[in-house]
Amino acid sequence: MYDSGKDQGHFFKLLARYNKGKATPEEAAFVERYLELLDYRDKDILKDFEQQKEQIGAKLEERILLSIRQEPVVRRISPIRRWVPAAAAVLLLLGSTYYLLRQPHTPKPQQIAQHTDILPGKTGAILTLADGSEIVLDSTRNGVIAMQGSTAVQLKNGTVSYDNTGSDSKTEAIAYNTISTPKGRQYQLILPDGSRVWMNAASSLTYPTAFTAKERTVRVTGEAYFEVATNANQPFKVIVNDATSIDVLGTNFNVNAYNDEPSINATLLQGAVRVTYRQASQLLKPGQEAQISHQIRLVPDADINGAVAWKDGVFAFNNADLPAVMRQLARWYNIEVSYEGKTPDATFTGEIDKTLTLSQVLEGLSTTRINYKIEGNRLIIRQ
Repeated sequence: MYDSGKDQGHFFKLLARYNKGKATPEEAAFVERYLELLDYRDKDILKDFEQQKEQIGAKLEERILLSIRQEPVVRRISPIRRWVPAAAAVLLLLGSTYYLLRQPHTPKPQQIAQHTDILPGKTGAILTLADGSEIVLDSTRNGVIAMQGSTAVQLKNGTVSYDNTGSDSKTEAIAYNTISTPKGRQYQLILPDGSRVWMNAASSLTYPTAFTAKERTVRVTGEAYFEVATNANQPFKVIVNDATSIDVLGTNFNVNAYNDEPSINATLLQGAVRVTYRQASQLLKPGQEAQISHQIRLVPDADINGAVAWKDGVFAFNNADLPAVMRQLARWYNIEVSYEGKTPDATFTGEIDKTLTLSQVLEGLSTTRINYKIEGNRLIIRQ
């Protein structure tokens, strides 16, 4: 998340120079644009700048948080930077203010004109039943979509759930289903025990149609957020791979286990979990995160909001480098990302609404001198 104190400090320095008539033309344009976003169109407010600083700071933070939900607006292009849709990049702009204004004042290369845009992802998944048959949930109507023994698989308003019709499921053979989300899709389901699972793009969850064993065991790939129904007599277990698992009683937690990420991250919001990697284990308390690579690393004060922001419809970056940002975009927009020349050395902090098109998001990122072009579903980052 962004550092409000640090970022506002940079902004206030610019305001002070602007008020004294010492700002460069580029700095003045930058300040005036932000005053417009904050609805401070009357420049007389700057006469009492020191008295208004606290008010401006509070308004600045409030406006930034609200702006990510607004409709994007068209901005003019300057030789130094491209003004971007407020919905796409106000936070990113604020976080990169100091960086932008310290750079040599050379014209920024124009982006190649795009005639098409790539739409954001949406709700959808594929349900693979135990017999191998597949149901595309994007286009399936509400109602009972399958019967597996005495268990009815139901779909209602974009959520899959399970209902036992009354027979003794313990005498039936255990059947395992898998829900998978392609790139550009996310989904949620209710497991047979009432636990809720949110699945991010390019993820999968394999689970039994009825939990009859001593443990409620599921297997996950990609990223998923769990709200586990409490049952002390039947612990809940998430298997990530052959070496990594998470033991749960009743809790809320997020698992990020994409193969292209540098580590597997388990972030605990509520309750308690034990993360096991090979012979080592780590008990997590709320607010903590376990990062598993070649060992378990405990993060005692984790970025909880950032870890689950995807579930709430936003990308959240906390000092993320460009490849980390692009990995998220690749999954959500179903694109391939490649680099021409050296990968730009830039970091990003802030939130962007996931309902924006790819070009709107890229406009926000390009304010930090990220140049790009789109060819079909391929995004090329250029030096």
